[in-house]
Amino acid sequence: MGNYLLNIKKEVQKYAETISQIIQMDVEIMDDNFIRVAGTGPLKSKIGESMLKESHVYNKVLSSGKQYIVLSPREDEICKNCTTSNLCKEKLEVSTPIILGNKTIGVIGLICFTDEQRNNFISKKEKYSKFLKQISSFISSQVYIFLETSIIESQKNLLTNILDKIEEGIIIYDNDFQVLQINEKAATIFNCVDIHKPFMITKLNYSSKDKKTEFKIFYNNVEIEALGEEYQYTPFKNLLIFKEKKGINGDIINIPNTTTGTRVSEFLFYSESMKTLYERINKISKNPSTVLITGESGTGKEIVARAIHMNSSRVNNPFIAINCGAIPENLMESEFFGYVKGSFTGADPKGKIGKFELANKGTLFLDEIADMPMYMQTKLLRVLQERKIVKIGSNNLIDIDVRIIAATNKDLEKLIEDGKFRRDLYYRLNVVPLEVPALRDRKEDIKIFAEYFGNKYAKSFNKYFVKISLEALNLLLTYDWPGNIRELENVIEHAINLMGNEGIIQPIHLPKKFMQTPKTSLIFEEKTLKEFEDEIILNLLNKYGDTTESKKRIAKILGIGIATLYRKIAGISREI
Repeated sequence: MGNYLLNIKKEVQKYAETISQIIQMDVEIMDDNFIRVAGTGPLKSKIGESMLKESHVYNKVLSSGKQYIVLSPREDEICKNCTTSNLCKEKLEVSTPIILGNKTIGVIGLICFTDEQRNNFISKKEKYSKFLKQISSFISSQVYIFLETSIIESQKNLLTNILDKIEEGIIIYDNDFQVLQINEKAATIFNCVDIHKPFMITKLNYSSKDKKTEFKIFYNNVEIEALGEEYQYTPFKNLLIFKEKKGINGDIINIPNTTTGTRVSEFLFYSESMKTLYERINKISKNPSTVLITGESGTGKEIVARAIHMNSSRVNNPFIAINCGAIPENLMESEFFGYVKGSFTGADPKGKIGKFELANKGTLFLDEIADMPMYMQTKLLRVLQERKIVKIGSNNLIDIDVRIIAATNKDLEKLIEDGKFRRDLYYRLNVVPLEVPALRDRKEDIKIFAEYFGNKYAKSFNKYFVKISLEALNLLLTYDWPGNIRELENVIEHAINLMGNEGIIQPIHLPKKFMQTPKTSLIFEEKTLKEFEDEIILNLLNKYGDTTESKKRIAKILGIGIATLYRKIAGISREI
């Protein structure tokens, strides 16, 4: 048996006094060692005493874990075996278990000594019974928090000597990304003495080959790229072991965009659907087969194409992207194949190299392939078959070695039926089909993208970004995202522009459409954000219950750690 309640006896006494004030009855709280931990009225002077001889009903509650309400002491069935029933002066007794996990660690006891108190309780029996069970849950939450805090301290002492001897950087953090401990190597990398600094980790890429993940880590105003492994070694603690990416030869790296000189956007994911897609990319990247990427506008089809290129043997050769819908029809052939000098009036006297020739030995990405006119589809089909091109104004065949990746947000099979796309070209392009899911179908990725864009634009605007508030995140998660990731990026850029110095994106920083939906408009007009958060938590508790498993589920829904949820529940109870 543990001294769970004795460890937090001051908090337990406050709960006892709260119950007494609301129900107008004397209260005592006993632990599982039969020690009175708290009491009100005449019972307050008996705190610390053993209740072993006077705990007949409490003993039943400890063993059963159920609430007992004795409406008629001395006559009730439960009182028949009580050795002191002939001395009992009680009019009513209520005993409510305090449960931590699967163990009953104490009992809340209410005692009526007058008919007035008894009649008052009976008239509000259901309401008071539910109230006592909620207070019991709050007390167990306080015990849980105390135990978690104690474990943290003991683990720090145990791990420090071990971690400091490891040559790789190690960061231990909770589910809210609060750093709990770092080793000397990590402290050196981040020039850190005080560990209580904002911490942000973004998963970039995953390599199934060596099971290493690429991360971007922001800590103590230092940002690095690293390769490593992430573990959850308790339900509330995570451990990151990493090495700086500098000097490491990883399978997945960022390379310069050969046409613009800017860096390639990172391939981010957390959802299982995108993990499956990325594993498929790893499998097909090494081969030269043509790939057709489909998906809604803004889902990141070009990012997928670049990921294929970066994982291929062509990584050190050009990646050329061309939007088939953005080129005037009369210029398309010269853009694709180029021309020799003197080919036509107004032509560059030096001639022009086409995109196919620029992409030789590399990858040519044909975006919006459905918008390519029919005559160019015919020419493209011939190039795919013969792997040769002819410049405008020339009769010379030029051999090309180009991997083709095409993309579209349209239904090509429907266009084939309508006579707007060649069936034979479709079969040439659709050798390896990849479909990028819409953002609304992989909402697990919203948080990681939002945080990535938050860091990106905060850095660009020279602002300080810490996190997205729970309320704002909930709005992002419930939105349908017709514009997908491109729309999300615009929303976060908007929010960073309006965000205050505290570095937290709040609902008020989001575009008006997020605040004007029927579900949220009245809430934000009439309630504070704290009240909104409390209401969400209480509604989820009412829906799923207040068991330990239910709270784990609620914490996962809200995207917070279980310890944080317990603290918020305890905060709500103090306001009752």
